[in-house]
Amino acid sequence: MNQQISAYQYLKATLIIKKQLLKEDLISLGQVPMLNQNSPKYLFVGNGKVSRHFQYYFTLLKIPFLVWTRNSTESFEYLSQAAEKILVLIKDDEIENFILRNKTAFNKNKTYIHFSGTITTSIAESVHPLMTFGNELYNSDIYTSITFITEKGRKKFQELFPELPNQSFEIEPEQKQLYHAFCVMSGNFTTILWQSFFDYLDSLNIPHEVSFNYCQKIFENLIYSDDPLSGPFKRKDKQTINKNLKALEGHPMENIYKSFVEYYNKIKEIKS
Repeated sequence: MNQQISAYQYLKATLIIKKQLLKEDLISLGQVPMLNQNSPKYLFVGNGKVSRHFQYYFTLLKIPFLVWTRNSTESFEYLSQAAEKILVLIKDDEIENFILRNKTAFNKNKTYIHFSGTITTSIAESVHPLMTFGNELYNSDIYTSITFITEKGRKKFQELFPELPNQSFEIEPEQKQLYHAFCVMSGNFTTILWQSFFDYLDSLNIPHEVSFNYCQKIFENLIYSDDPLSGPFKRKDKQTINKNLKALEGHPMENIYKSFVEYYNKIKEIKS
């Protein structure tokens, strides 16, 4: 089964649920939807990658929702009155200001939720999906397998999203910055390294696609093997490592290689 969904399929699904909402009079012109058992509990703020993915996830699970963006014809205040929970899925540096600016007497008792891995605030609940989100949408198996990280001492994931079957774990709020730093390093750093390798192969007139098997096997070993590391680091081959560093002199990757050598040696000391 294809794990990604085309943009066309996403738009089609979005139209279906919007028609359903209109059919059930959950959104009616000139009238705020009444809160009842069929009313949408959730209001999405923003329409970026993460928001689009979770709009589609909710659509797959047939969970009614509303969406507000800066381009919406309805005001945020108008739509927020119809929802119980407001998912603020916008840029991290805009989240708290948005909530403070829009939390009025009409919606002050609503539950605000953000998905940021770094922000800890008393004005919103924190739910971080441990997943990367690309341009293409995923299938339901991918979405339901996503693990969420919440903060200890705040509302439980199941309380915030009782309709979702996903597993979740709690961490102390003061651990969030380090947790997210590891997320960035494991996700962004590896992506940058592989993209640099692809560019280098292309510069040699070698199609970078030939390295896909290598990439895939590395991550398969990382997932399924208890001892995935190979190469000169694993063999303690200092001669080869020094040759690599000599070849990288003056290259932007030189310090990255040196940093990994230093880090790996420190990790070995700690574990020994």
